[in-house]
Amino acid sequence: MLPPHPLGRSVIDACADCETKLPGLGFQFIKDIAAICGKGRHEPHYDQLVQKLAELLVLRQLLMLDWPVGTTFQHEPAVSAKGKRPELRVVTPVRSFLFEVKAPSLLEHTRSRQTNAFQLPGRVLPAALVEQLSGDGRPTLPRDNPVKDFLVDANKKFAQFKAIQEETSVLVIVWDDFIYEPVTTLKHEQCGLLTANSFLKDATGASVQFAYIDAVVVVRHLTYIFRATRDEPLLERAHALDFGDEHSLPNVFIPISDPGLVPDQIRHGLRAVSWNDPSLQLAADYRPKDIVFWV
Repeated sequence: MLPPHPLGRSVIDACADCETKLPGLGFQFIKDIAAICGKGRHEPHYDQLVQKLAELLVLRQLLMLDWPVGTTFQHEPAVSAKGKRPELRVVTPVRSFLFEVKAPSLLEHTRSRQTNAFQLPGRVLPAALVEQLSGDGRPTLPRDNPVKDFLVDANKKFAQFKAIQEETSVLVIVWDDFIYEPVTTLKHEQCGLLTANSFLKDATGASVQFAYIDAVVVVRHLTYIFRATRDEPLLERAHALDFGDEHSLPNVFIPISDPGLVPDQIRHGLRAVSWNDPSLQLAADYRPKDIVFWV
């Protein structure tokens, strides 16, 4: 009999933690993960698996926070039978919180990063300059459409709840180590989706607003999941779903409305530092970028 695979063990442990806080959730994760099967080396299935593990990673972390006595949890709640469902609702004696968890497909994007000489993290440079820089090659294009879709979808899900009562809503996006990509997509002053110059416009030409999302947290963790699925050393993590500690590279907190709506307990629990915090000013990985050249 073979010993448990390290990735399998980490998944079971995470599911067990979820089950203790929200009965039925751990078993549901196991069913969902087991259902991703049937085709060998089928990349859409791999993407589904990574996205499900990212969801498990974040929900476990949120459920295990030190919430006040009397807090209750709801997985995929809805305000009506056909209503849209965010991942998690946390109801404390003081306030309710909504969380939506998203992770992009990065397989093809990663291949592009590895083969192309330079990268455009955002829609910043004019087409003529990009063509001049490209020469006989081609750049890695921004992976910004998934982030745009995540915002649009989360905004719709949260809107139904906020129409009934005040709740704090947080979109959590799980990315890999190239965290400047979503930061550029969200906050670059010339194109960021959360700026006045957003590349997403409404019918009047105005930047689309996401009024029902209070904050975005970007978690840099997919690299560890990728490595674990390939039996590669994780180095900075004990296992694939180890969220890290105070010595690990931080995640990013990006407020959209009042930053105070997301208490320190949640920010610290997600290890999220404000995207423009002075401690990150010299960290290139956390700054919006116009262009990246690979050497």
